[in-house]
Amino acid sequence: MGALTGFLSEELREFEKKETELVEVIADTIEEGLELASAHFGRKIHELDYTVLRRGKKRWFFSDPYHLRVSIIPEDQILQELSLLDDKLTGGSGKLVSKDLRDLVAAKDRDGIGSIKIYKTGIYALVFPPIGEGKPVRVEDLTRKISLRGIPPVDPNLIERIVKEKSGEPVLISSQKPKPGNDATCTAEVTSDQMRAMVTVYPARPMGRDLEVSDIIAALKAIGVIQGLKEADIKKALDEEKTNIAFVAAEGEYPENGRNADIKYFVRTDKKINFKEDQSGKVDYKDLDLIENVVVGQLLAEKIPAQPGKLGRNLFGMVLPAKDGLDVELKQGKGTILSEDGLRLTAEVNGQVLYTVGKLSVETVYRINGDVGVKTGNVTFLGSIIITGNVEDNYSVKAAGNIEIYGTVQKALIEADGDIVIRQGVTGREEARIESTGGNIVSKFIQNATAVTEKDIIVQEGILHSHLMAGGKVICKGKRGQIVGGRIEAALLISAKIIGSQANPQTDLIVGVNPKILKQIADYETKKKENQEKLDQITKTFRTLKARKEADPAAFAAESETQLQKLDAGIKKLEKRINEFTNEIQTLTTYMDDQAAQGRISVEKTLYSGVTLRIRHADFKVKHEAQSKTFFEENGQIRSMNYEDPDEDKNDWRKKRGRGKK
Repeated sequence: MGALTGFLSEELREFEKKETELVEVIADTIEEGLELASAHFGRKIHELDYTVLRRGKKRWFFSDPYHLRVSIIPEDQILQELSLLDDKLTGGSGKLVSKDLRDLVAAKDRDGIGSIKIYKTGIYALVFPPIGEGKPVRVEDLTRKISLRGIPPVDPNLIERIVKEKSGEPVLISSQKPKPGNDATCTAEVTSDQMRAMVTVYPARPMGRDLEVSDIIAALKAIGVIQGLKEADIKKALDEEKTNIAFVAAEGEYPENGRNADIKYFVRTDKKINFKEDQSGKVDYKDLDLIENVVVGQLLAEKIPAQPGKLGRNLFGMVLPAKDGLDVELKQGKGTILSEDGLRLTAEVNGQVLYTVGKLSVETVYRINGDVGVKTGNVTFLGSIIITGNVEDNYSVKAAGNIEIYGTVQKALIEADGDIVIRQGVTGREEARIESTGGNIVSKFIQNATAVTEKDIIVQEGILHSHLMAGGKVICKGKRGQIVGGRIEAALLISAKIIGSQANPQTDLIVGVNPKILKQIADYETKKKENQEKLDQITKTFRTLKARKEADPAAFAAESETQLQKLDAGIKKLEKRINEFTNEIQTLTTYMDDQAAQGRISVEKTLYSGVTLRIRHADFKVKHEAQSKTFFEENGQIRSMNYEDPDEDKNDWRKKRGRGKK
């Protein structure tokens, strides 16, 4: 065990009566020494500062212990340390230093300070006033300090006047010169990052000279410090007699990376669908709030330019680089006007604002009063479409914006870059396909159809014998809210009131599949295969030419040598491209796998047997009927817990209706 001993120098006995205590600790390790000091002071370890006087050494049969000097960090230094860390980590945002801590340190009552300074020019007394309700310095306090410093008696009237005035300015009380050999000393050390210089002042012996600011500056310059000298802080530390405790005497200027450019949008770039149900469970599709209209001249977005970085310097004057902020382009879409400086985007026409592929556009709306069929033919429009009737068999509707259909979709093709809303539902007869590249799909029901979107699929009544793929969620939670038969795939969540039926139709639920990412992976696989085939062909030709050269170098023509070099360069280029495709495939696969780890399958009421669940790489065949469960993957297995509503913010009228009943 380490031994704890008090530091017994005469000059430090006064300090042992205050909070700024100091002890020397002998222990086997630094951690053990700090624990001993923590118990001695009754303070937490992070409130202690220490200096290693002698480092311990491990030997074969015994070990030399560590010898530490430990003291309590004053509260103002704790605030200083946090402020320095805040500047370094957050650029001076103040996140690491709470307002409460600043106010506490600023408003804390503090006793007055009286000190005696012995300089070459004579002996001086300084008295600082107390703060708040702190105690003032008394005449006897200053007289005792004079005695401890070994100074002959001084005029008591002069001491009384200095204590009364407490100006904080040095007042000459004796012309006696300091005693040689008893002067105060200091040590200066630079932190490993060369950004701070820590100085520790050791007190003078009786009648020894005290250090001045110029002495500290000279000590710092002696070790090469030329930048960030904190003369005011050094003077304050000397005036307050901060001895045996390291303080920051110089600080470099930390580099500040420039802030990245940002785009501030004044319209919605992401839309959340909120169903509003009445007591019968009927959904009002008129108020989905999917369309946002803008008028001519309306400000849509504003770019905040990137800021240049601010160079820093360490204590030795070395320049520390800083990164400039990254730029970002404010993209101009159809129906918008971009200012000449590229900073403001406004609407050029009245219409619907859409956010797709990273840019805003304003689209007008094409309205079809009636059905899409013989009278209209196939419909393709670079905007949004509203259809008041049905979409009949074998017709297609394609839009660059949203599509809203008041009736039903039969055996038809519906494609949009934005949201697709089908108020009555889809009766697909195995051939209907509903696809959105950048929006949600909302329908009353989907039967015998395929639906694909990068975002969410939300169905009110039921999903029957269909194939659904969503890059976000598949939710079926209306009055019936049932999924029966088919294959449902989602990246994050599949949720319904009832899944499966007593007839046990094949129903597969898969979480962790993103159709957009799957398409990207497939495209990369195709490109990789094409380049691999080219590589195999070029490599074969290269080997043939190389064999000819090795067999008869003299007969190998210069033209053939040039061709050989071109083939070699082509092989390297194709190998690099194949490697890039392999990395992209791996990155996308990893991302989709990580996303699948958070996947959930939730059933609010009944999950019938025969349903197959897959989350990430785990499969589970439901053999027994289950009630109100949420399934997730853990350690390669699918596990369940009590049902958790995935929509925590849902405003459910049923809960309100039940309030007050007993």
